[in-house]
Amino acid sequence: MTKNLLVALLTLTTSAAFAQAGEPQPATGTSAPAESAPATSTESPPAQPETSAAPSMDDRLTTTEGKLTALEEQYAETKTDVSALKKIKFSGYVQARYQAQQNLDDTGAGGFNRFSIRRGRVKATYTGDVAQYMLQIDATPTGVSLKDAEATLFIPGTQQKMSVTLGQMKWPFGYEAVQSSSEREFPERTRVVRAFSPGERDRGAKFTGKFGMFRLGAGVFDGNGTDNTGFIGTDNDKEKDLIGRLGFDMKWISGGVSGWYGNTLGKRTGTDPDAFRTAYKRSRVGADVQLYLDLIPLGGTAIKAEYITGKTYQRSGVEQLGVPASGWWALLVQNLGLSDAVAIRYDYFDAENGRKAAESDGKLSSSNPIGTLGFTAMHYFGSDLKVSATYELPMTATAEGGTAEDPNDNLFTVQFQARF
Repeated sequence: MTKNLLVALLTLTTSAAFAQAGEPQPATGTSAPAESAPATSTESPPAQPETSAAPSMDDRLTTTEGKLTALEEQYAETKTDVSALKKIKFSGYVQARYQAQQNLDDTGAGGFNRFSIRRGRVKATYTGDVAQYMLQIDATPTGVSLKDAEATLFIPGTQQKMSVTLGQMKWPFGYEAVQSSSEREFPERTRVVRAFSPGERDRGAKFTGKFGMFRLGAGVFDGNGTDNTGFIGTDNDKEKDLIGRLGFDMKWISGGVSGWYGNTLGKRTGTDPDAFRTAYKRSRVGADVQLYLDLIPLGGTAIKAEYITGKTYQRSGVEQLGVPASGWWALLVQNLGLSDAVAIRYDYFDAENGRKAAESDGKLSSSNPIGTLGFTAMHYFGSDLKVSATYELPMTATAEGGTAEDPNDNLFTVQFQARF
């Protein structure tokens, strides 16, 4: 209908133009009229130029339809290009900080006072009908590193509720390790999560699926992760680690249980060293829960908690082979209107599962249990900028009858997070 209307309008316009072109035009200028030729003149009148015949109605319709076809082809090409661009999403954020830590002892040793760029992320995601591409890099003063490089297939017929992913990605284990650093209330993840999921990422294959209220993520990974200083970018054994989480989501409450089973090869040093490389269990189990409530009229309340226990964790980038450890954390977040929030968090990490705290040469052992109490306040300047001020008080267990004291390592952090 629209096309026929356009054809009719263009045809009428063309007809009017031809009609105007055929009408005689009035004389212009101020010159006197030319004298008439004598009646007895024998000269023949000058030849008149032949005027071309006006195009027929069929010709004008054909021309108009051709123009409309060309416009339709151009529109189709533009629509295809726009549709492809709509499937591409660019996002990212920068976390800039000022931090101050107390002096570690009365002599003034240790501690710091500095500005830093903790994260500078840029992520590109293309989501098609059957596939997804995702690439994320991190640019900081220490260099540019690859964080995520994922190639995902949406299993046909599942309406993108089930997928298979290959590449470098986050381990499907627990809650806080998978949570984006841009969404977290505190500047860093808890000590227990950093020990059991250092870097949060590894190379492997993963299946994800949504089944009503249930969520499943499970995969096969190298197991060494991206922050293992001994095996960055490589696997140190022929075996793979099996990692997964089965969760549920009921909107106001969610949670899940996680498991990790694998091995790692290494040589233990210290008081009981290994003569040869030995296979050590690298295993974890965990449970997490998140509760979202409206308790007070000022805003929503969130309560979150997680527990993890296992063997072979990382400390300062080095695996503690076969060492059992455990820990937990709990978090309370209270929104104050639409732009402000406060939170309190406590995390506890026992680096050797119940071993008594020890000291050596007047210093506490690095494997002593540590509990950290933290407070943070956040303000959102729209959706693009979040400013937070955080104060954390780590409390290291001291040896019974010892002389070493808990170090003064309280930490104050101001962070600006800008995102797009």
